[in-house]
Amino acid sequence: MKIENNYSDEKIIEALAVAGLIGNIIKKNASISGAECGCQAEIGTACSMASAATAYLLGLDIQRIENSAEVAMEHHLGLTCDPVYGYVQIPCIERNAVAALRAVDSAYLSMLLGKHKSIPFDMVVETMYETGRDLHSHYRETSGGGLAKKYCRNKYYNKEI
Repeated sequence: MKIENNYSDEKIIEALAVAGLIGNIIKKNASISGAECGCQAEIGTACSMASAATAYLLGLDIQRIENSAEVAMEHHLGLTCDPVYGYVQIPCIERNAVAALRAVDSAYLSMLLGKHKSIPFDMVVETMYETGRDLHSHYRETSGGGLAKKYCRNKYYNKEI
């Protein structure tokens, strides 16, 4: 199935700029590093960026774009970074695919929520940073905890990727 929205190149460039602004806000006020704050920082940020860009393309106003980015990040809080064997195949690629869908859902949800949400974007970014810094180092891109540890130490499932 092919879906065409016929966005102009200019509109797509503007949406990418909106995404970049969201990413820069998170980078400046928190972190975009899985090694520092877990996958919530990497995938949560990417999801927030994609959601804001989608909201922009949908023609939403600035408040709803911000709400969209907030919803996207909020639902990644606490996400650990536990790459199996240190590679970005499992679970990273799947997490990013799911986050892409979540980004679109967050943009559409922001249309339903209205202009006034109770949690500001800046607050969820600050919370992500604090949560990430509180994560044990095993859950920050070391492959020493979580799925990576469980999978790699279980002989029944221990296969080459």
